[in-house]
Amino acid sequence: MPVPRDASQPTSPIERTMADAILARAASLFSNRGYHAVGIRDLADAVGLSTSTLYHYYANKQDILFAIINNFLEEFTRRLIAILRETGVPPRERLEHAITDHVTLTVTRSEELLAGNPVLNALSQEQRARIAALRRSYRDAVRDVIAEGVVAGDFHVEDPLLTAMAMLDMLDGIRSWYHLDGQLDLPELAARYRAYALALCRSGDSP
Repeated sequence: MPVPRDASQPTSPIERTMADAILARAASLFSNRGYHAVGIRDLADAVGLSTSTLYHYYANKQDILFAIINNFLEEFTRRLIAILRETGVPPRERLEHAITDHVTLTVTRSEELLAGNPVLNALSQEQRARIAALRRSYRDAVRDVIAEGVVAGDFHVEDPLLTAMAMLDMLDGIRSWYHLDGQLDLPELAARYRAYALALCRSGDSP
């Protein structure tokens, strides 16, 4: 087997485009066929490369899976944490905005999410730790905004951390059942989940 270079090193724009194309096709194959059913040859054929050329970009299938999940979660957490920590915006408004984006990203980027579900055990311990740290940083930001809402009198919960975990479990469950071609469109889905989240927080003006 050829010795792969370190795919984390800077690459030319052409190489970066190809690396991204590999991840996009791999996400589609993993989500539709299952991670364990897809081989390196399948991935190489899907992007029109030889296996030796594929190894130039990624060391193995595990690293491809990690890159898909990690790249998505880095963007996801960076975007949503920025919303949750925005200054000068009331905590309830920040939470609602974050929920809308969470739902939207879950639906529109479903292949990247499904590619890693439920095969995180295929990753190395170090890779799993990285994914867990990203998820924890987002969870903590949700916890903090809920706690701010309690102080502001908008939310009434005894345990902001437990509420945050319940809320995120609810939101993450969307990927297991929702389809864009179903009866419920994306704006309505987001609106309903905002209402469910506020109910978890027992928002001051909720029934």
